[in-house]
Amino acid sequence: MKNSFLSCLLLKRNMSLPVLLCLNLAILCSGCGAETYEQRLNETEQYFSYLHERNQALAGTWSAPSIHFRPPLDFQEISAAAPAAVPAGENGEAEPAEPTQTIDPRQPDFADLKLPGLEGAWRTEVPVDLENETVDRPAYLYVLCNYSLLQNEEQEAAGNFINEVNNQLSITFNESLNTKDFVTKRFPRKRGYIKSKDFTFKQFTPKMPIDGAPYVIQIYLIESGEYQAAILTFIPENMVRKSKLQEQIDFSLETFELQPPQRGNGGGESRPSTQF
Repeated sequence: MKNSFLSCLLLKRNMSLPVLLCLNLAILCSGCGAETYEQRLNETEQYFSYLHERNQALAGTWSAPSIHFRPPLDFQEISAAAPAAVPAGENGEAEPAEPTQTIDPRQPDFADLKLPGLEGAWRTEVPVDLENETVDRPAYLYVLCNYSLLQNEEQEAAGNFINEVNNQLSITFNESLNTKDFVTKRFPRKRGYIKSKDFTFKQFTPKMPIDGAPYVIQIYLIESGEYQAAILTFIPENMVRKSKLQEQIDFSLETFELQPPQRGNGGGESRPSTQF
């Protein structure tokens, strides 16, 4: 072993300077390659861990004409009312029916509030600490958009959509809401593996209780060209394990896409808007 070591030293002494530099560079590159491999392996593990955590928090993709996102897993969608059947006349043809006011079951029934541009609504029951006992209370999530206004070529109303959402909430809950006072929230909050998106955000606690409990209302606003959307959450203030539900909402907002409907380009078919 000693003779071999001496032989290596002698060989190295007899090498020219360029050869020694190439040898050292090869050794360094070999070390860098191993380090890069370890780094990429670690990144891959973190990526799949992130995907697993997000998939555990979200339901499948929900779509409206201009919106695609994955709702929080714990929320169940509230179905829209089915269109009323048109009675047939004596000759078998449908008779024109008088217009009737249809009540949208997705609209809030806990306050005198009609949400404009309602595209989807979700509800879940959560445990709430209330007067020395734990009771179940509902939490709500609503998705609003100015899509129908744009379809009806109501450009002025469509451009003022976000202000109208704030106005309805202000009147109902006696809360001053001005987007100038909102803050920007970016999702993913932590390092993510998708393109981040910014929402204009505000939350407040109305003075009036909802279903006998104080609630926190969160407003997330987003725009894309002429399209405007709002995501509203109504969450009991004293909810047990609130962080879990909030984490689901945060993951859901990561997936929120607002874009013009695809027309005749082979894209996936969107569910028609069901606004009232």
